[in-house]
Parts: sequence; structure tokens; C-alpha cells
Amino acid sequence: MLGAFSFPGPFDWAVIAEKSEAAAYYTIDVMTRNLIIWVGAGLAVAGLGAIFFSLGISRPILKIGQAAIEVGKGNFQARVTGVKSRDEIGELAGRINEMIVQINERFQLAKFVSHGTIDAIQDSSDGSVNLGGSRKRAAILFADIRGYTAFSESREPEVVVDVLNHYFAYQGEAVARNNGDIDKFVGDQIMAVFHGPDMSADAVRCAAEIQDIMEASSRENPDWELDIGIGIDVGDVVVGAMGSPERMDYTVLGDHVNLAARLCSAAAPKETMISDAVYDDIKHMTEFGFAPLAPINVKGKSQPISVYAVELVKLPGEEDDQPSAQEAVEKQSEAGQ
Repeated sequence: MLGAFSFPGPFDWAVIAEKSEAAAYYTIDVMTRNLIIWVGAGLAVAGLGAIFFSLGISRPILKIGQAAIEVGKGNFQARVTGVKSRDEIGELAGRINEMIVQINERFQLAKFVSHGTIDAIQDSSDGSVNLGGSRKRAAILFADIRGYTAFSESREPEVVVDVLNHYFAYQGEAVARNNGDIDKFVGDQIMAVFHGPDMSADAVRCAAEIQDIMEASSRENPDWELDIGIGIDVGDVVVGAMGSPERMDYTVLGDHVNLAARLCSAAAPKETMISDAVYDDIKHMTEFGFAPLAPINVKGKSQPISVYAVELVKLPGEEDDQPSAQEAVEKQSEAGQ
């Protein structure tokens, strides 16, 4: 109970008033209870709003992140889906999808150019390639399928293309394994470029792998009647972008490129013909066997040039139980006699 008293001045008695505590504080209790209810309701609404707002932001961001992860794995068919908002996040999702499409287009276009072209773009300070070239030493390999014209005349075009792609796929893998780069495909012929300190040896090892590929395919498909001739030369060439500002080709040019092409044309089926320069680079390596061939006349040369037939007589790293280069030359010379 709450009580109060007072002594009126003129009287000898007192006035006492009392009231229950609940009745006295009823209004304050009602105000406090209502305040707690409204504050609680406000906090609940704010919490739910924050949850829905965060989900509205986080879900699209998670979808964008997942699409980026898929693109990083090489899946260029991934897209950001389900983002329909028209705010900044919706605009970002749309631009991410456009970027994925453009990356896929550039990735597919990269398959149509050599690694040298891509390296030139990446090494450029402004991300572009200008016309012009520089002199570099390189080994050039040409490999031409023999009998392909007759083969294509007696088969359907789809079969012809499938067989050619079959050979090109394996030849491309052989070039890559031996540190080379396919510069271009010309009909049923490939042109590959090799750089580095072991460029000549890498080119010859690649040629040996290509010959093995052709031999294995011939055993599996004897009716194809296809072989391959390979020519290799090494020397200074001009490497750079040739053509016009609107359409250019990053390639190698020079006398050694022409000579490699001539050697390829002169090589017999199943034969790899190398120039004297290549022979000088690898003649000390016991993994190769050489057979001197009769000098040949090529267009652009006033004198016949020395050439050799070469083959891989043992894999690098094998025990030295194979004949040396000189022994291989003598053995092959005796066989030719």
C-alpha cells in the first residue's frame, strides 16, 4: 500500500490517504508494457527485414561467385541465373554473363592461332601486336602426308576431314610434348616451330614421334595407304606479325623456312630429311642415327645442299646399348649398298 498523511493547521487531527501500489502504478505499468511490446515488435520487424534484405543481396552475389568458379574450371557455358533485380547487382549479373560469352569467344578463337601469337600479345605492353618482326634462331619442321590426295578422291568428304583431324590431333600432341608450336596447317601439311637450346633435337624427336604415329595408324588402317615425309632445317628466321593492320598473321619467314619446306617435299614416304645445319647441331647425340643422302638441288640455291635421313635409335635416358651415330651411319650406308 501507498499512504500519505497531513496535519491541517487549525485542527488537532490528521488526514490520512492510502492506495494500493498496483492501482497507484497502473498507468506506468501500462506504458512500460506497451513500450516493451512495441520495441519488441520493432526489433522483430527490423530483424526479419535485415534477413530478407541480406538474402536478397547475398544470394545473387553467391550465384555470381559460383558462375566465376565454374568459368575458372573452364566451363564457359556457366551463367548467372535467377537474378531479376534491376539494381546494381542485377546489372552486375548481366555484365558477368556478357563477359563469360566474350571469354568463351576469345577462348575458341585462341585455338585458331599459334602459341607464339598469344605469347606476343601477352608480352606486348599495350596488349596488341604491331606489324613487324625480329630475327631469331629457330628450328622449322614441315610434315606432309603422302598419298592423301588419292585417299581423298576415293572417300566421302566427311571421312577425309575426320582422318585428317585424326592425324593432326596426334601430331599436335607430339609437337607440344617436344616444346614446339604449330605455326599453321596447310592442307594435309603442318608447319611447326621450335625454340630454345635444344631446338634441333626437339624437332627431330618430334619427327620421330610423328613417324611412329603414322606407322601405328597404318597398321590399324592398312586400307588408308598413308605415309608421311618430314623436312627440318634450323637457322635465323624473321619472327613477327605479317600482313595488314586489319588482318595479320604471326609467323616465321626466311630462307630456312623455305628450305625446310623443300626438304619436306623431297623426303620419301616414312623419311625424315634434315639439313646440314641440323646435323651439325645433333650429330654428337647417340640417340639419333643418320644416313647421308645424295645432295639435292632446291629452288633458290645455286649449289646442291647436303642432306641426311635421321631417325631416333633410342629414347633419351636409355642405357647406351644402342649403336652410336657413326655406327648407325655405317650400318645404314652398308644397307644402302
